[in-house]
Amino acid sequence: SKLQWSTAISMMVFAWLFAAFWSVMPLLGWGEYDYEPLRTCCTLDYSKGDRNYITFLFALSIFNFMIPGFIMLTAYQSIHRKFKKSGHYKFNTSLPLKTLVICWGPYCLLCFYAAVENVMFISPKYRMIPAVIAKTVPTVDAFIYALGNENYRGGIWQFLTGQKIEKAEVDNKTK
Repeated sequence: SKLQWSTAISMMVFAWLFAAFWSVMPLLGWGEYDYEPLRTCCTLDYSKGDRNYITFLFALSIFNFMIPGFIMLTAYQSIHRKFKKSGHYKFNTSLPLKTLVICWGPYCLLCFYAAVENVMFISPKYRMIPAVIAKTVPTVDAFIYALGNENYRGGIWQFLTGQKIEKAEVDNKTK
């Protein structure tokens, strides 16, 4: 079924309010922001590891990592079953979830480790790597969706080279 404008707008508003809620909580005292190790921007202050940080970390990880990961897993499994039933595999349905885990996993591990141990013994340069990898997710996702969809891939190729890709339609009848 088609997505209605009212549904799309309400989903967009929910996403913005959800993001605003989790962004504002450290400003209101639940969790805390501090500069990243190389002082390029801010992140959660995981140097303290107190109860305030731990409760915020666990709530943040459940609502922003585990639940979205579960939703992605079930949604993409459903898409995979539909592709399998129709015989048209147009997209690697496990790739978005793998990207989420690979890009956010190191940062989550660092934050969870900070909840139980002091992470200040790790060099600031090494503590910065998980944050930089996590920030690449929007770019990586854009490439995955653009290059994973044959319509976009053809459009990108045409834009870059000026050549249109002709689809070779081969089915059992023409063999």
